[in-house]
Order: sequence, then C-alpha cells, then structure tokens
Amino acid sequence: MAQDWILAGDIGTSSVKTALFQMDGTLVDSATHAHATRHAHPGWADQDAGAWWRGFCLSVRELVSRHPEARQRIAVIGVSGQMLGCLAVNARGEPLHPHLIHSDTRSAAQAAHIARTIGAQALYLRTGNILDARAGIAKLLWLKENAPDAYRGADRFVQAKDFIVGRLTGHMDSSDWSDGGHALFMDVNTRTYMTDLYAELGLDAARMPTLHNGTDVVGSVCAEAAKALDLPAGIPVVAGAGDGPCAGVGAGSSLAGDAYACMGTTAWISYTAERPVFDPGARLFTMISPDGRTCGVYGTTQSAGRSVTWAMDLLGEHDVRAYDAKAARIPAGSGGLLFLPYLDGERTPVYDTEARGIFFGLSAAHGPDHFRRAVLEGVALALRDIVTVFRESVPLDVMRVIGGGAGSELWRGIIASACGLSVQRLRTPASDATSLGAALTAAVGVGMHADLAAAQHTMSLLDTREPVAADAAVYDRMYPLYTALYAANRPLFAQLAAMRDNPS
Repeated sequence: MAQDWILAGDIGTSSVKTALFQMDGTLVDSATHAHATRHAHPGWADQDAGAWWRGFCLSVRELVSRHPEARQRIAVIGVSGQMLGCLAVNARGEPLHPHLIHSDTRSAAQAAHIARTIGAQALYLRTGNILDARAGIAKLLWLKENAPDAYRGADRFVQAKDFIVGRLTGHMDSSDWSDGGHALFMDVNTRTYMTDLYAELGLDAARMPTLHNGTDVVGSVCAEAAKALDLPAGIPVVAGAGDGPCAGVGAGSSLAGDAYACMGTTAWISYTAERPVFDPGARLFTMISPDGRTCGVYGTTQSAGRSVTWAMDLLGEHDVRAYDAKAARIPAGSGGLLFLPYLDGERTPVYDTEARGIFFGLSAAHGPDHFRRAVLEGVALALRDIVTVFRESVPLDVMRVIGGGAGSELWRGIIASACGLSVQRLRTPASDATSLGAALTAAVGVGMHADLAAAQHTMSLLDTREPVAADAAVYDRMYPLYTALYAANRPLFAQLAAMRDNPS
C-alpha cells in the first residue's frame, strides 16, 4: 500500500485537531478534542500541556479506528500550534508548570523590565516582533522570577507544537524559526538565538530547543508514542511551524504579494513578503514561513471569534447560524451602535494589554440583534485598522479568509465592505486551513512536493465577496468614530487597569 497520506495536528487555543490528508491536500477525515484554559487571576491564561497530548492521542486513535489503512499509508506527520507561549519541561519531557498561552499577560512587569534593559525598538529590529506582556521572552523571565522550581528544573522551554513533536519523537529538543522569532527568542536576521540578550537578562540560552526550518525532519515516531497513537513506529516527523505561518500555507498564501486573514479566536491578516519587514511604527510583525523561503508580515486583532462567542454566551445563543440570521435583520451600521472589540487588549495597530471593549452609542432603540451585528462590524473595523497600516506600504485589494469565522457569509460580506477589498474563500473548508498548512509543510519535508509554492497549486477558489457600495459608505462614516474611541479612552483604560489590579 502506497504511503501517500499525511497526518497533521493543530494544537489550538480551545482544542486539538488532527486530520488525515492526501498529498494533493484533499481532506480524508479529521477529529477534534477540546481542552480547557484556566483563568486563576485577571490577565492569567494557562493550560495543561498534558491535555494536548491526551487530546492528540485520542483524536489520532479515533481517525485510525475509522481508517485502519492509515497505519500503512501515513508517510509523515506535521504539527502546528498556538504561539507566544512558554512551557517548561524536564529532561523526560514532563511539564513542570502550566503552559502560559498567548493571551496570558501576567508578565507585564517583566516586559517593562526588558524594555528598560534592552529597548523595545532595538528588540523589534532584531526579532521583527513587538515586545509586550504576551511575548515568550517576558513569560520566560516571569517563570524565572515567580516559578523558580520550574525554571531551575527545566531542561527545555518549548512552544505548544514543540511539545507534541517531542512526545512523538521521544526527544524534546526541536523548535522552528516562526515560533522562535514570534516569541522574541530569536534574531530573524540571523535565525539564531540572541545569546547576548539572554545573558543580559540572566536567562539560560542553552536550555532553548534547537531551531529548525519548519520542513526539516527532526525524528520519527518512537515506540512509546506509536503505542499511544495505535500507529507503527518510525513515521517521519517534521519540526512544523506556528499556527499563523501554517494557516498561510493552508490559505494558499506562499508567494510574495499574497494576503489572507485568519478568523479564529484571535484574527490576523498576513501579507507574504520576500524578507522580514520592519514597520517604522512597530505596528506589524514578521514570521518566517514554514519552508524558510518567504516571510509573513502580520497585523493582529486580539478578540475576533472570541468577541462573537462572548456575545453568544451573553445572549444565550448556541447556534452560529442563528446568530448570523438575527444579526442580518439589522442594516449596516447597527443603528448607530459601535463596538470596540478589545475584550483582552489589542495588538495592531494598538499594542495595549490594558485596553478593553466598549459599546458606544447605546440607546433604548437597540435590541439584541443590534448587539449581534455590532460585534461582527466591530471586528471588521478592527481588520480595517490593520488593512490601513498595510496600505501605507503595499497594495492590498484581495484577501483570502480562513478559520472558523470565514464560514459566515454575513461576516465575509461585512469585512469586504468595511475593508474595501475582495474577500475570497478557498474550496478547502475554512476550519481546515491550518491543519492543511501543517500537512503540506510536512509533505515538503519528505519530498512529496518540491516546495510550498508548488503545493499551493493544488488549491482553488470557492467564491468571492465584493464590497457593497451602500454598506461601504456607512462603514466609511463609522471608521473615524471607531478609531477615535481608543484615543479618547486610553487614559481611562490605564486608570481602570489600576483599579482592577488594586480593588481596595
């Protein structure tokens, strides 16, 4: 039997997803297992890394039970995962502390110390990424200062996908250039750890995992993992890449000039460039692509799908399609109700962990459906903020959309009109794009495709949404109010944060 399938894993914020793909990118089947996030204190968000591995094993065994031929057909395994984390593991690969996920901001004091010691701008020009409390380097310093037993006992400090790759291969010593740069662990110009920075901060660079190209084969499935997965030992495993770069591959955005938006819990827009881009205003950040040949230049809005699920919970809504149908009853503009989607701070073009959400213009005339649509429009205007920054330096007229939010026809139309561009959807299911990117990255690693650009030719478009002139005119009038909301409330956000941190 031919070895022509790829097993891909995606360690997301809310679940682990595994999928089987054919070498041309056709999905065979997928399985998902949820995991929890703990919020012990305001600004804290951490997860049990062991739950990722349990979910990975359960979902793979589920796929194998439905497709027994997978045992003989899987040629390679690739993994993507949530980024901007920090996980301490011992020499046996066991977690020593909960994993601090991307939205965890407990390391604000450490980020401030790094800014004073190293300089935020100097660090940006080396890493292509913006220093704030979410940065992996700040979280690493927090671990040293606040969880000294975990820090001292750690053999390696890894990211989410690195942990799964380590459990698969039996050695926890692999990461890639995308995770290394985004966490501010690595110089994107030299693609090496900044040992001088580690020494300045009193951190041990020797305990960071070996950096690889995402397509590099870093080992094979060990006997222990094979038993847990119900797969044969010896299947090659590649280093993989973070969820953002893998999503770009799955969105067919591997060539210079391509652009896509990922509408997940967090949303981002990525523009593919030939080399790292350093925005003069430090509003955009760069990640090296999974095959190392190009770079994705990103702008992120922190609470995209998160804003919608929050609104659904608040309104007692359980069906996304029902939510959309109700929101669609309201015309563009939501009757003058404007939503600032800064539920957990914001990242582009506003890097402010203290910013919070606002409903502006509320009146007795507004009902639940106005709130539903206003949330969708607020996130779309946050994306317009990012598009506006990109358009200062590059043309951006067409954008592909992936992620769970891309399944909403209403939202795609709102985004097209709010941002003034064509919004394209691939035939690949929007929720499978990151897994597909991890799969194609792995396929390149074992020679199933020459490179990611070649793999991209297997993808085709499903549909395109163009701006609606009347709606676009409404959003053009709303946008200046939207951008003014943050500026007007920025001092109040800081005061609110101080009150929240010291309630007495």
